Amino acid sequence: MARDVVCAHSGQVATADALAELRPQLSDIDAVAIVFFCSSDHDGIAIERALKSWAPKAEIIGCTTAGEFTHLAYTQGGVSVFALSGAKVKRCAATMATYGAGVVVETAVHEAANAIATKLQVDLRELDPDHWVGVVMNDGLNNNEEEVNTVLGHVAPLLSFVGGSAGDNFGGKPITIKETKVFHDGREASNGSVFLLMELAVPYVILKTSSYAPTDKRMRIGRVTGRIVHEIDGKPAAVGYAEKVGVKPEELNNMVFAANPLGIMINGEPWVRSAVAVMPNQELMFGCRVREGADLQLLRSTDLIHDTNDALLKSVRELGKTPSCGLLFNCVHRLMTIHGLGLEGPFRESIGAFPVAGFNSYGENWLAFMNATLIGLLIG
Repeated sequence: MARDVVCAHSGQVATADALAELRPQLSDIDAVAIVFFCSSDHDGIAIERALKSWAPKAEIIGCTTAGEFTHLAYTQGGVSVFALSGAKVKRCAATMATYGAGVVVETAVHEAANAIATKLQVDLRELDPDHWVGVVMNDGLNNNEEEVNTVLGHVAPLLSFVGGSAGDNFGGKPITIKETKVFHDGREASNGSVFLLMELAVPYVILKTSSYAPTDKRMRIGRVTGRIVHEIDGKPAAVGYAEKVGVKPEELNNMVFAANPLGIMINGEPWVRSAVAVMPNQELMFGCRVREGADLQLLRSTDLIHDTNDALLKSVRELGKTPSCGLLFNCVHRLMTIHGLGLEGPFRESIGAFPVAGFNSYGENWLAFMNATLIGLLIG
């Protein structure tokens, strides 16, 4: 009997071996929508083409990862696949936007949105958000996410686009941050985005959780250039941040940043902005844009596993039933916490109540671009 959803995985590091392991897992679904995630060491184009040959009707997008997972496996170096049949998706369309070489992000995303609208013969501005939902995955190193979101907000103001930014084995050894890619229709882009818009045949909910709580410490953001913050509390950013965290500037590193992000509190929920690097003149590079003049709270870490379980239970209650599947985007900062505290097993258990597939991302997307967050699309 054909299945309506499949969340497949291979831990094989050679693309041919991974495909051989994935093929039987996907043999009993007539997929119409597929999202895949692969290590940057894999041949993503070959994976996309193989998936298309197995599911000719499917709209397919994919990206590279900082680790990939399902409800049964959690690896770096492998491939995970999320596949939906027509029982879950009435219709869908996917496309890619590429930037650079004189191509403006705004123009490219408008063209991508128009291509989807034309294929589906719909007006994106009039679609019912109770039934339509989008997936967006950006390359993770060109800092285009906020601009992409702005355009999506203009062309489809009622719709939610969930997703994450592509990674490149950050969680592996040795750590590399070199190039991230997105894939669609036999093409790849290291400066671009892929989009999938679906009309679902069943209800859905969107999950958001970040394992932080506000402290009583605040930081005033001074001069900002892009994602680089030059000043915090009137001091060089690294100095001002380190003082509030309680460490020396030279002690700032990935684990300190992961444990001590900044946040905007909205309805009691933190929307996280994480520092990711100290720049040569003691500026701080953030993983998403921070508004100049903003007054942000320093956040403290809470229990990641407990918070993940709570968020999943809340989403199940909102949906009114156990989801049939979930598409998850888990920040690399959460990955560092998971690895640092040895939580790989408990995290697998926390997301193991129903089929899921996802990856560790370089930033997450829903309503805004953020860091250190788990975003999920849970489907009834």
